[in-house]
Amino acid sequence: MDVKATITRIQEETPTVKSFLFDLGGADFFFLPGQWLDIHIDTGSSVEVEGFSIVSSPLQRGSIELAIKKLAHGRASTYLHEQAQVGDSFIIQGGFGDFYYHRDMKGPLVLIAGGIGITPLISILRYVDEAGLDVKVTLLYSARTPSEIVFYDQLQALEARNSRIRCFLTVTRPQGEPWAGQVGRIDRLFLQEHVSSQDSLYYLCGPSPMLDDLSALLTSLGAQPSHIKAERWW
Repeated sequence: MDVKATITRIQEETPTVKSFLFDLGGADFFFLPGQWLDIHIDTGSSVEVEGFSIVSSPLQRGSIELAIKKLAHGRASTYLHEQAQVGDSFIIQGGFGDFYYHRDMKGPLVLIAGGIGITPLISILRYVDEAGLDVKVTLLYSARTPSEIVFYDQLQALEARNSRIRCFLTVTRPQGEPWAGQVGRIDRLFLQEHVSSQDSLYYLCGPSPMLDDLSALLTSLGAQPSHIKAERWW
């Protein structure tokens, strides 16, 4: 179903990522945490249809939020970053995809993100927190630099108020920025240090090479292949 969504807030999250809050005008828009939507964008010269992961929780009624990275060859992301304004309206459709979490799924959650791959996992984190679910969640999140960690403050706040949520962040290129956290990729040692339950459900989102490596590592550490879900961005 087509839904008209109107921008009510635009916020810079990192030097390359902006978040967009859309009012849905009272329309019903059903999605599960982790899914994505299509947005139709009239750039003036063409109509671009692009898919973006939803970062808001399904429990957030009346509005929906996206966090979009500006890509060099992404017409839709470039338009939204450079030209979209509060008050602009777009048609959206969704939610789509089988990368999602449902409260009936059993077991602790391990969410692993690389770069902008954090977006669908933010939706899952927010949902678990807002629904008050008795589920242990561990987030492992790798970014290139400290300034590229999306929703850093929100992740810290989530962890501070919810004892069942743990967030472990690492950067691969500190580049002189202030950073007291871990440095390096999410590798075998990082997984062994922060993941203990073999019965966990694993949600991986990031570039394909990273997900291939992590899937193999998790399996070698005892994770059940059927418990590993991967969402690849391109």
